[in-house]
Order: sequence, then structure tokens, then C-alpha cells
Amino acid sequence: MSPALGLTALGVVAVATVLVGFYGLRISRTTSDFYVASRTVRPWWNASAIGGEYLSAASFLGVAGLIMVSGSEALWYPVGYTAGFLMLLLFVAAPLRRSGAYTLPDFTAARLGSLAARRTTSVLVVLIGWLYIVPQLQGAALAVRITTGLPGWVGSVSVVAVVVCAVMIGGMRSITFVQAFQFWLKLGALAIPAVFLVLLLAGRGAPVLPDGVGVLAPSGVTDGAGHDGGYRTFSLLLALLFGTLGLPHVLVRFYTNPDGRTARRTTVIVLGLLSVFYLFPTAFGAIGRLAAPDLASEGDALAILLPERLLGGPLGTALSALLSLVICLVPEISRW
Repeated sequence: MSPALGLTALGVVAVATVLVGFYGLRISRTTSDFYVASRTVRPWWNASAIGGEYLSAASFLGVAGLIMVSGSEALWYPVGYTAGFLMLLLFVAAPLRRSGAYTLPDFTAARLGSLAARRTTSVLVVLIGWLYIVPQLQGAALAVRITTGLPGWVGSVSVVAVVVCAVMIGGMRSITFVQAFQFWLKLGALAIPAVFLVLLLAGRGAPVLPDGVGVLAPSGVTDGAGHDGGYRTFSLLLALLFGTLGLPHVLVRFYTNPDGRTARRTTVIVLGLLSVFYLFPTAFGAIGRLAAPDLASEGDALAILLPERLLGGPLGTALSALLSLVICLVPEISRW
């Protein structure tokens, strides 16, 4: 891929992100605007913003690579990522919004009446934010290195600078606009290459697979004790479900809804948006298994490399650049 094309794509995204954030600054006038967008964000807009910040490099690069390597066994990851919002809908969204708090430590202190619980929650928020942001910065570094040839740290530093700028100039109202914009841009940027790749395979005809082997055939690895992996699958789903409940950058978005009812509606919409989004990483992984099995050794970069490998020419290069653009959008310092 041409470094000039990669740099141009990244520059366009950075400028667009800052401009959208600047629009948020124009309408941020109060403390409530800065912290909770004055609690006026409607369900569709808030659901888009949640999708924009929740869908990380793990959600795109990771899921596509895992499906490429492990087949159907990896499908539990997008299932768990999405199903966690069902628990949010049932148990968390409405009470969190009705609390009137600005932060999770505020909510914890109000519900439990404990200073120790407040301090513990504060530490956990910072810890979870750090553990969540590190792989996202790695995703940005990977995208910049592949598309431009620059050192990986350039991507990490650039993303930090852009997002911190967007956060500082407009607070939660600005970030709401940026994250909603990014979700739809991510979805479109994933869908377009996926459609081209599916059309390519349809035109060529599906490769012939050995008898008894499916596109998403599992790797056959057991849980280490000779079992069929049921225990491992259950443990994975449980971790993903409760992990979603513990993500502070997702939970604080419910403070921006007008009331508990709209918070529940927001969660329902998020379930639908995530279900659509995860169709595309799954498609990339399945297409990779069919048409480019040699890329299994580069599973973490599969989605970026696949269009250029299969389509070739200017079209394949442009689509790979578009996907790299999405990867550099993914890290959100506002998750902290």
C-alpha cells in the first residue's frame, strides 16, 4: 500500500474527528454539558455513541483473526460481547440513570453509603480503562505500520493527541458527537470491503473443501481435560457477560439519557447495532479461511491485508486503506 495513501486516509479521519468535536464545543455551555451532555442525548444517538466507543480493535481485528484461526469456536466472542448488553438492559441501565450521579464512584457511594467502596471503584475504573486502552493503541500502531511504514508508536501517539483534543474542547457533548460519527463510519468502512469480497467469491465460485470440513470448522482443541470444551465455552461467556457490566466507559453513557426509560431503549438499540456490526468481522474471518488460508499466521492483521490480497490493484489498496482508517479510529482515550 502506498504510504501517501495511508497518510492521507489517517489525516482525513483526524481532521474530521476534530471538526466534529469542535461542533460539540459550540453547544457546550455548562458543567452538565461537559460531564453528561445535560442529560439530553436521545436513544438512537446515544446507542450510536456507545457502539462507537465499545467496538474496539479487539472487536474488529481480534474477532476476524480468531475466526480465521479457530473457526466456529471464536463465534462465542461476538455473542458474549453483544449479550452483555442484555444484562445491562435488565439490571443496570435504568437504575444507573435514575441515580443522578456523574460518575461510577458517585453511584457506588450513593447506593452503598461507603467511602471505601467509592475509593475502590475509582481505582477499578482507572485500572479497567488502562487495560482496555493498551490493546486499542496496539491496533492503531499496527494499522499505521502496515499502511505507511512509519514506526508503530506514531499511530499510538497520533490517536492519543486527536482524541484528547476532542475530549478537552467539548467534554461529553463533544465526545457524544464524535463517537456516534465514528460508529457509522466504522460500520460503513467495514461493510463496503466485505461486500466487495463476497461479490468476488460469488463470481469465482466457492473453493472446494475436503469432505466433512465446513467454512467455520472448529480447531478441535479441548479444554485440556479431555472434555468437549463446554466448560471452557461457559466460562468464556460468563466472563464476557460480566466484563461488559464492568466497563466504565460504557456505563457512564447512560448518565446522558433523559430518564430511565430512554436508557432502556438505548440498550435495546445497542443490541441491534452490535448484532449488525459483528456480521462483518465474522465475514472477514470466514472469507480468509476460504480464500487466503496462508494469512492465518497474520491473524491480527487479516482484515487489513485481505482486500489487497484478494482484489489487488487500486481497488484492493483503497479498501485496505479504508480499513486501516477504521482501526486508527478505534482507540478512544475518552474511555478513561
